Amino acid sequence: MTGIVDWVKNYSMVVLLMTVLTSVAAKKEYRKYIQLFVEIILVITLVNPLFQAAGKSEDLFEKISYDSFWQGLEGIKLDQEKIDFLNDDYYITYYEKAIQEDVRLLAENSGYGVIDVEIALNEAFEVETMELKVARQEVETIIVGRVESEPETAEITALREKLAAYYQIDADQISILD
Repeated sequence: MTGIVDWVKNYSMVVLLMTVLTSVAAKKEYRKYIQLFVEIILVITLVNPLFQAAGKSEDLFEKISYDSFWQGLEGIKLDQEKIDFLNDDYYITYYEKAIQEDVRLLAENSGYGVIDVEIALNEAFEVETMELKVARQEVETIIVGRVESEPETAEITALREKLAAYYQIDADQISILD
């Protein structure tokens, strides 16, 4: 019986305190938010004895903190998997493939068919070396015998300069075989 009397006293004090808090609200716009807060507190105060009757409220809070611990642990596990994914160089190879396709398009727009493209990136995702094997699209050349190395044509030099300017690297880092 004393438990019920104590509960009624506590609930009455909370209701009185919340009523004062609601009436003291500075602006009318904030009253609906304060009213929601007051209602939540009143519901918690009203239901608290039921939690105590069903089991100690500390047990409930322990179960909640236990569940939140496991959820946090699951979050840490997911974060670790993301870090492992980043460390496996997936992004570097994906970025290299994207640059290869981009270089292929730039060369084709300059009138060259691309036979092969090799891109090497460093860990900072910067282009270290670029190797292209290209051929003029409109001319098919058949070579019989031995070919000496020819000086680089003006078109190849222009393509090299275009790629160097586009990727902001030295032209020496780009190798183009015609």
